[in-house]
Amino acid sequence: MRNRVHLRAALLSAVSALALAAAPVMAQEGVDETDETTAAVPLKPLIVTASPIASPIDELAAPVDIVTRDEILSSSATTLGGLLGDLPGVSQSSFAAGASRPIIRGLDNTRVRMQENGIGAADVSAVSEDHGVPIDPLSAERVEVVRGPATLRYGSEAIGGVVNVINNRIPKAIPAGGFSAEAGASYDSVSDGVQAHGQADAAAGNVVFHIDSFARNTDNYRVPGTPDRQSETWTETSGIAGGASIILGNGEYDGYAGGSISYYDSKYGIPDPGNPLNPVHIDMHQTKVQLGSELDFTSGFISGLKLAGGYSDYSHGEVDAAGIVGSRFDNEEWEGRAEFLHRAIGPFTGAFGVQAHRREIVASGEGGELLAPSETESAAAFLFEEMPLAGEVLKLQMAGRIEHVDVSGRALDASVPLAPTDYAVSRSFTPGSVSAGLVFTPAPDWVFGFTAQHVERAPDALELFSKGPHEATETFEIGDPTLDKEKALSFELNARRTGDDYSFEAAIFHTSFSDFIYKRLTGEICDDTYDTCTPHGAGTELDQVLFTQEDATFRGFETKGSVTLMRWGNARAGLTGQFDMVRAELDAGGNVPRIPPMRAGAGVFYAGEEVSARFGFLHAFEQDRISANETETGSYTDLKGEIRYLLPASMAGGQKVELALVGENLLDADIRNHSSFKKANVLEPGRNVRFVVTARF
Repeated sequence: MRNRVHLRAALLSAVSALALAAAPVMAQEGVDETDETTAAVPLKPLIVTASPIASPIDELAAPVDIVTRDEILSSSATTLGGLLGDLPGVSQSSFAAGASRPIIRGLDNTRVRMQENGIGAADVSAVSEDHGVPIDPLSAERVEVVRGPATLRYGSEAIGGVVNVINNRIPKAIPAGGFSAEAGASYDSVSDGVQAHGQADAAAGNVVFHIDSFARNTDNYRVPGTPDRQSETWTETSGIAGGASIILGNGEYDGYAGGSISYYDSKYGIPDPGNPLNPVHIDMHQTKVQLGSELDFTSGFISGLKLAGGYSDYSHGEVDAAGIVGSRFDNEEWEGRAEFLHRAIGPFTGAFGVQAHRREIVASGEGGELLAPSETESAAAFLFEEMPLAGEVLKLQMAGRIEHVDVSGRALDASVPLAPTDYAVSRSFTPGSVSAGLVFTPAPDWVFGFTAQHVERAPDALELFSKGPHEATETFEIGDPTLDKEKALSFELNARRTGDDYSFEAAIFHTSFSDFIYKRLTGEICDDTYDTCTPHGAGTELDQVLFTQEDATFRGFETKGSVTLMRWGNARAGLTGQFDMVRAELDAGGNVPRIPPMRAGAGVFYAGEEVSARFGFLHAFEQDRISANETETGSYTDLKGEIRYLLPASMAGGQKVELALVGENLLDADIRNHSSFKKANVLEPGRNVRFVVTARF
């Protein structure tokens, strides 16, 4: 079965090659490359991704982490969790090679919103840790991790933060010269993994077309210290997307309007050493349509308008060794949003908007035993405003959001333990959230921020209506249809300094949760039905998990920085460092489960025009602050290195061709992720040497 990916890779590569060959012709037909007014530079973003107002990202009250395209291509990560997991304050669920969600400051799943160009991922990855996010790192131009007041424009499920994947599938501007393209390939020694990608943008008059494709094939990866491989850690992923935009402008407004369609296909193994003779893998598919437009108006009260919408048809099956689908999840979802930037009202400038969302999950087979069909509908309005308090030195940023959420499904009635039934439930919630932040810029390159937030979140369908076995996580999950809204009061103080000589970020935060929802291990054991659960039954297979509400407190600190020590012309070299920690305790006593350990790291770097390199480590300390029925996790040190070389133009035919050699887990250390349900049985990959080639035209 896995060999079929080579055919898909060849097909996708052919599509990319065709696009690259055809695009210059399209550009020549519609764009005179000698006409500098036609071959325009990209439009200045109308709405900064992390903020709906015109403030630069580094002038927000809370910091934004950005992973660049070069960093994405250097990483061997097959998931967004793997890509972001080493950032300060960010870790990963690390359930399978093809399924790992980011965890932000100890918060995961329904508290971390995954999105693409501002529209939700439209998947079921928050339902279970074995479900992947159908957004591949290879499709991203950059990835942003957003915290603080700016998250309120996206939804209450962003209470922990937002991971926003940005790509150019809906082109925003005419590329310089009317055409741009990128192609690349890589190889990973630890998994014999190969991947290839290609993308192109081409203009015909004021219409810009985009196409991209990618394919990846990895085998079971090698574990540290032996030539053995970790079973069922293979992946097969491919995707293709196309889009087009009309670049608009008549003197009174400028902007674009367009759309895209994409198809994503992923297959990956689920590690299960306890049952090696009947391995299970995920077979996932998603078709997604997105529409988007941004307009910048030269006059009038409304200075800008941003429209975005998306529809997704998603499904995945959990397939055993005989090809039988044991569980199937289908998710049909749409989302639409509109944001209006306004000019000054007295001292205030900012934006307001509306958002609507509908989702239907249908599970069948064993998945239907876990979750009956459920529907979620929501409508929201949000506001983000900024006013100066002392010119440009001190600013006040405020945000608010009100939404209405309806959730319906079927819940477990366990009042008669030996004969449980389920019944229909419909719940309505009206979460309201507000935030305020101060931004202090006493000198160029320096920013200090303070934020305070009160955020409310409606319970998710899984938290309300779970009612059965979940074989992949080896748990029997029971929701609570009477759950209340989750509320959080959060404070954060941060400082940031940017510059080539030295830069750093530091943040300290404290969050008090009221009615915090979490998965509590009850200590009981079940088989596949509730009547088998101990103590009234004699279950032996699955740990019983109950969605529970308790007050909890999260607090932590995170920092990163770099300093340049030496310079040679345009080249420089220096040191980097980072540290993060989070403590999460239940107010009634005990720790919140699966909280990432404290980490510290340091490294050296060299940055030149043709050659750049970095070398460093990240050490995770022992995690012994555990909850009931958890086990401690040992420490580890992950040593990494990278060297990049930009070929001289004479060697690359006038194009930009870059080679990269990357080493990961160079000490071949035993790495176990405390946040993973599979930590006891599944080691992270051993030593890996990665070779990457990227060409840009």
